[in-house]
Amino acid sequence: MKHIYLFCSDSRAGDYGIGTYLRELTACIRGEQGICLTLVQLQSVEKEFSVVESEGMRTIKIPSPRLASYWQLQPKKMEQYNLAVSCLLKLQIDKEEDNVFHLNYLQHDSLVPYLREMFPLCKIVFTIHYMGWLTLIKGDEAYFKKIIQKEEVKRTDATEKFVYDDYSRMKAMCQSVDGVICLSSYTFDILQTGYGITQEKLTLISNGLKDEAVIVGEEQKRVIKKELSFNENEKIILFVGRLDEEKGLRLLLKAFEKVVIHFPDAHLIIAGSGNYDRFLKECTSFYGKVTFTGKVEKDFLYKLYQIADVGVHPSLNEQCSYVAIEMMMHGIPLVGIDSAGIGEMIESGYNGYKVVGGQDSLSDVDRQSLLIKQLGERMLEILQNDELRQRLSENSRIVYRSRYKDAQMKNKILEVYFK
Repeated sequence: MKHIYLFCSDSRAGDYGIGTYLRELTACIRGEQGICLTLVQLQSVEKEFSVVESEGMRTIKIPSPRLASYWQLQPKKMEQYNLAVSCLLKLQIDKEEDNVFHLNYLQHDSLVPYLREMFPLCKIVFTIHYMGWLTLIKGDEAYFKKIIQKEEVKRTDATEKFVYDDYSRMKAMCQSVDGVICLSSYTFDILQTGYGITQEKLTLISNGLKDEAVIVGEEQKRVIKKELSFNENEKIILFVGRLDEEKGLRLLLKAFEKVVIHFPDAHLIIAGSGNYDRFLKECTSFYGKVTFTGKVEKDFLYKLYQIADVGVHPSLNEQCSYVAIEMMMHGIPLVGIDSAGIGEMIESGYNGYKVVGGQDSLSDVDRQSLLIKQLGERMLEILQNDELRQRLSENSRIVYRSRYKDAQMKNKILEVYFK
């Protein structure tokens, strides 16, 4: 019997991509023959340590210490917490069993040596969901490699120090585990060329999602629009995600401003939580054309997918976006930036369009202006051409079914566990 321990964390990431990943993976392998599954919830909001068995799965909840927001950012405090975690797990796990520990957060890197010490026969797997430097330096790989090759005394800039610290910590984590799961080809390649991780340790596994889409016709779309108080003639552009700068929302709003001038029936829906005030001021000239829904439940979100004509994903740092997968699952044409991860999910002219920021020699201002221009043009092109939109929509479903179904992820993950 293979004993699988999936590590999660009570955090904002748990409400978005990593949380979706763990929920989908749990659903895939729970009840699988030859597997005993345990979910280990670290930094739990519960006050007490608990072990609960339900529906063929055990859940171990290990609470955060007091003043969690203060200590969890400090490596020494995190190390102390991880030591306590390993000691508690030792009381719950037989070290002689065939144990696989699947980690999903870089902040749990100090847990690895303790797991090794207490469970010497275990296998440790780590999935990379995020690379901090990609956002900070906007995916500039040449600059990244220049930073990590610099002598320490020459890394005086705060940005360069952060990039190097992020790099060295990720490298150490990948070296310390038995297997690394990459969600994108970009990460798979950069770990070899930039981090020096051997290919034998790496496995490329795209995120997978169970097909729960209900594809509706034009008449039903009109019914749903009316139910939600949208004009039936409006064409819906949809953004789903946190209201963060790194998600590219400001770029989208500036691009949409240009779309509305040429296509007055366009309506932008922004679904996600965050600080609205800093983005609302970008909408002064088109308040009536944009709707902020806040964070919504899955059933309501899927209604928005059913009426969307274009899905926009302007993020600069995604490994393998579940939002993009959900949009393709619902047959929505995608428009996104050709950045690490998301650029691999869009085939320009087939299931949508990806835009580029131009030459590296361009300034940040010029690059952003170019991205805004291209985002607006591509959204407008799809909105104005029903035949094109229908073709892109059909192809989005094809890409989802061929690359991002849950069964494909499950089979590849099991290969890693049993390798």
